[in-house]
Amino acid sequence: MILLSSTISAGKLSPNVILEDISDSPGITRRFVEATETRQRVKSSLMMKTVILLTDAVKAHRQMRSHITTSVIDAGTSWTTGLSRFFASLDNMVQGHIADSQALLGVLNDVYLNHVDYLVTQTTMHLQLCNGLVAESYRIVIESQTTYITQHERNRTRLLPDNIWHLIRLTKNFVRSLNAEARRSPHRWHYFPNPLPIGNCSTISRLLENALVYYHRWIVSFIPKIGNREPISDDIFSRMRSFRSYMTSLSDCLLSYKRELDDFAHKLQHSISAVQTDFTYETPTAALLRFNKDNAWLESIARRYIASSLTKLQVAEYLHANGSEMLNNADQLYTDVEISLFSKVSEIINDKEKALKSFYKDLLLQVNSLQRYMFSNDTSLEKFLRRLSIWKTPIVNFQQSQVYCYGTFCS
Repeated sequence: MILLSSTISAGKLSPNVILEDISDSPGITRRFVEATETRQRVKSSLMMKTVILLTDAVKAHRQMRSHITTSVIDAGTSWTTGLSRFFASLDNMVQGHIADSQALLGVLNDVYLNHVDYLVTQTTMHLQLCNGLVAESYRIVIESQTTYITQHERNRTRLLPDNIWHLIRLTKNFVRSLNAEARRSPHRWHYFPNPLPIGNCSTISRLLENALVYYHRWIVSFIPKIGNREPISDDIFSRMRSFRSYMTSLSDCLLSYKRELDDFAHKLQHSISAVQTDFTYETPTAALLRFNKDNAWLESIARRYIASSLTKLQVAEYLHANGSEMLNNADQLYTDVEISLFSKVSEIINDKEKALKSFYKDLLLQVNSLQRYMFSNDTSLEKFLRRLSIWKTPIVNFQQSQVYCYGTFCS
């Protein structure tokens, strides 16, 4: 039993007085902290709680570091390497389709140059010649009603009958000559264009033939009377204008297939660079360096506490002083990766999708447009489109970063 001196008043034993005495005695505070720390060490549940919290923090930090190393930094396992291989595989698939399209274009050009070009060139050149002669005769016919026609003008007008008759023969025999060339071609009616069935070209050709026959008959009857200054019906001038319009339109019809081939070649050449993917990624070195330093520091704190080199109070003081900066560094690293990698990949994928849609849409439209010129029983271009692997279900193997189509590479 402890007996207190009767001289100690009750006021000196009040809580406020005792707390004031403690604050004035630093030794008491130190001994209290030491007692608390000893309790943390002696009572295993309290110590293990602190150890678990520290080790969990170290483990989480280490896992994030391992994930970033594996997914971002290591060339053998990183997303950037996988994405680069994937984009390269996708580019190879498209390049294969471009190569196939260029091979098809080569066949079409070969057939056209060897069997069709001379027919089209001969006919269009004579259409242009007759168009010019008719335009010249139009002025001569007008002036013949009121003025003297020179010998040179008479000679120019006399050129019309033979040239128009030759043009009648060319237009009538065009399809027959085309069929003869198709039979001679090593492709035997395949890849062989006939521009006349396109649009209203057949109608224009028929109207021109009728106009040629009518104008030939009229000009033959007009030449002997060219100096008589006889009035000419307005219907003749109207027919001459229509006649020239038909010749211009038919010339455009005959040349339209060559324009289609040139346009196809131009778009394929443009597609070679348009579908290529330029993908690079720079690791956020500064943020990664800070993160790795934080990882080493956190592991050091945990090891020293477990080894009793640090008290719990010291651990708390260290974490209080540096913990916020460590979390900010981790957030900064994730933000850098998210902005520089994820955002870039998302942008590239969107651009890639647009480029592929544009390429295959143009390819389908272009080949389908060329198919219109082929003979009705020639489905060579249609078969070419059906062989494209875009009609197959693509399977992406992210392990190998390859694109497959039903067990084979899409190509």
